[in-house]
Amino acid sequence: MHNQFRLMSAAYDREDDDEKEIVEKRVFLSVEGNETEKEYFDGVSKYRVKIGINAKVDVEVLGRGRKDTNSAPQQVIELLEEYIRLREQDEDDFLEEISNQFRETYSVEFIKQYLENPENLPRRQRNAFVTELKKIGYDINYRKYLKKYNRELDEFAVLIDRDKHTHSEANMSECINHCKDKGYKCYIANPCFEFWLLMHLANIEKEFGERLDEIKENESVSKRHTFVSKEVSDRAHHGKSNISFARKYMPYIDKAIEQAKKFPGDENELVDNIGCNLWKLMEELKKYPHTPTSCGTP
Repeated sequence: MHNQFRLMSAAYDREDDDEKEIVEKRVFLSVEGNETEKEYFDGVSKYRVKIGINAKVDVEVLGRGRKDTNSAPQQVIELLEEYIRLREQDEDDFLEEISNQFRETYSVEFIKQYLENPENLPRRQRNAFVTELKKIGYDINYRKYLKKYNRELDEFAVLIDRDKHTHSEANMSECINHCKDKGYKCYIANPCFEFWLLMHLANIEKEFGERLDEIKENESVSKRHTFVSKEVSDRAHHGKSNISFARKYMPYIDKAIEQAKKFPGDENELVDNIGCNLWKLMEELKKYPHTPTSCGTP
């Protein structure tokens, strides 16, 4: 068997019933990085009310396995589309998808019982089955968690680093056009997501006005850092994880938004110019209407 499924999470929040009722709309976001981006947007979700975002709208970063380093732009889109297919499945599709993988070791009846009422099965059998599923990348509990969210208002989005050292201009343009054709929001960070973080931490015009080319080139300066990630690390004192969102980034989101607006915001422009249009997502979240009656299409 080979890994054909990628949606996976080592841990995820199981919201209580009250929280599930509150949220009217989610933006499902597929990102390149396994750690930094997810921690940042998990922080946005957790502290959204303090940030000034209506509790009725939320952002959910799609998880994948720690060893899943497939981060090319097309692979970011593929992860999003795996989730969209999951949303469209009915129970029979769900059952068939699993039983096709394990027809020689687990009966359809066993799988159906697991899906409907796993507590009725012996714990050892349940755990063994979940372990076998994870070997092919099928995180059944995470998929069940994600599948329960299926609102008509939901949006789908990707966040892609420009990273000209690995992503060609043609590749970027192809992905942008695919997102437009499918109706996905496309957020670009040029040269990388860390530039968005740096906008929280520094006065870009004052500190880097004469060094924008260095940001754009974003050359490696050590085994651990590029130019931009080193600037972030020097200020925030963290690596790719444990970014301390609430203390180091949350208070400066408005600062980042205002600085980002000074750079190009169109996806196609961001292929060749430094900037990050994540400010559009943050403003969209902040502007979500506070009354149910005004959240429809005008």
